[in-house]
Amino acid sequence: MLRKLQIRGLYLIPILMMALLCYSVFSESVYLGAADDAFFYFRIAENYVSDGFLSFDGLTATNGFHPLWMGALVLLRFLVSNPASYLTAVFVLSAILMTICGIQFIRFNRYRYSFPVMLVILPILLRYLRDFALMCMETSILLPVSFALLSVVSRLNAKSSKGEYWAVGVLVAVMGAARLDSVLLGFLILLYVYKSFGKRVLLPCTIPGIVFALSYIWANFLLTGGLTSVSSMMKASGFGLNQLFVSQLFLFSDPLGFRSPWGLYLLLMLASIPTLFIKNIPATAKISSLFLLSYTAAQLFFSQWRLWYWYAYPAVIFLAYGMPSVLQLMFSKLSFPETFRSAALILMFCAVFLLSIYWGLSYGQVEQSDFRYRNMLIAQELNGRLPDSILIAMGDRAGSFAYFFNGHVLQSEGLAGDISLVEAIQGGLLEEHLNALEVDYILSWTGPHLVDEYECWDIVIPDRAQCRAFNNVIRIYGENEAARWTGENDSVFLWSFHEN
Repeated sequence: MLRKLQIRGLYLIPILMMALLCYSVFSESVYLGAADDAFFYFRIAENYVSDGFLSFDGLTATNGFHPLWMGALVLLRFLVSNPASYLTAVFVLSAILMTICGIQFIRFNRYRYSFPVMLVILPILLRYLRDFALMCMETSILLPVSFALLSVVSRLNAKSSKGEYWAVGVLVAVMGAARLDSVLLGFLILLYVYKSFGKRVLLPCTIPGIVFALSYIWANFLLTGGLTSVSSMMKASGFGLNQLFVSQLFLFSDPLGFRSPWGLYLLLMLASIPTLFIKNIPATAKISSLFLLSYTAAQLFFSQWRLWYWYAYPAVIFLAYGMPSVLQLMFSKLSFPETFRSAALILMFCAVFLLSIYWGLSYGQVEQSDFRYRNMLIAQELNGRLPDSILIAMGDRAGSFAYFFNGHVLQSEGLAGDISLVEAIQGGLLEEHLNALEVDYILSWTGPHLVDEYECWDIVIPDRAQCRAFNNVIRIYGENEAARWTGENDSVFLWSFHEN
């Protein structure tokens, strides 16, 4: 009876935190806390509803997104037409999905592991879920799907019905639609199922994924003439050490050290290694640890891009499905007096409860110095000065600007454009491509900050701080500066490109 009461108390915690977080967001005039890349989705969804085709710039078709989250946001855009209300609605959807993740974690582990282990894991998971809810990226839909998939896999045995194996196959396909690089997790799961239960489960577990893969490739071909997404074409920059990710992962460039998101990721990655050698550990623990390690290796050696926080999702999966096994083994070797144990459990539960309240209420208005807020103000100012037919090229931080700008915005890093843009970037021909498109202006967050007179400035696209491959250099002249918005630490520049 006591155990049931404890579990019911745990269920309330993620629900309470997300409800309070929604309350915090509702107090804002416009929600700007989403990741800038999330605004790519928002703008594409808006263009699809208004113009009938998937486009970021409103001129060329793009497939620079993960399809399941894009589909959900397009549907939501049909339901919520007001741009400000739509941002809040997306957050609410994201928060609901992250609440489901918290409930799934508790439901899966409630009778597998001791209550102290649950209380150690839960606050770390809650912080992840809070941050991922606020970012509104495709991980919002990926995590509940992957949690459901691992839960189904954990129940498989020699007597499982064919329907359960079909459920695995369908969830693998849905997970791939949620985020394309999660195919690595799907492969590890299918390999485990095949090795454990033989050839008879191969068809039901693989057919849905094959159907999705072929449909996705065919849809890409029809939409853009390519076989995969433009963002993956840009991110997969060939074999080589990703120095940007090395600096992030091993904390060489982060003043927060282990307090940073990648500090926690590194700790969880190190904790995942022992699970590969522990006998009689659940299959889900081994699968999630293998996924975390192999995913990290792929990012280290097959990309040249900096990773943002939502790329840490394999650590969240391991935290929920692998870390409890490690902690349970450690906890089983310890013994405490019953009085101490009871008091510690009460204190731990109160701490988790209070943290959930604090994290729910601590989200405040985005500061006016935040680039998303400044992008909104700049876009609103330019809406009154420039016609809607204008075409602006912008690299990093283009998402939040484009969402509020009435004209056309070309994402010049190639992450939300078409194949011709990607080919131009990869071939070092970006400037020629921008000229061919008759780009009117270039907007950039890098420039001669606090320098009034300058002859020229070189813009590197993609910025070397974000990517170490395909860096095109475009020389801009000071006489072509059309506007400047100066901040305390940086300035935003608008240059005329026709006169370049």
